[in-house]
Amino acid sequence: MSVHTTHRCLTCGFEAQTDDAWDTVEHPPLGELTQCPECGSTNTRSV
Repeated sequence: MSVHTTHRCLTCGFEAQTDDAWDTVEHPPLGELTQCPECGSTNTRSV
């Protein structure tokens, strides 16, 4: 059984399961960040 996490973009409101649509970006001091495919924001949260 696999567990899916849903993320929501706090900038535009886009919401989807993590492995369905989200992008990632590398930020040297912070590591890998989840990025919204709709607006490009990394201001996201698990719901």
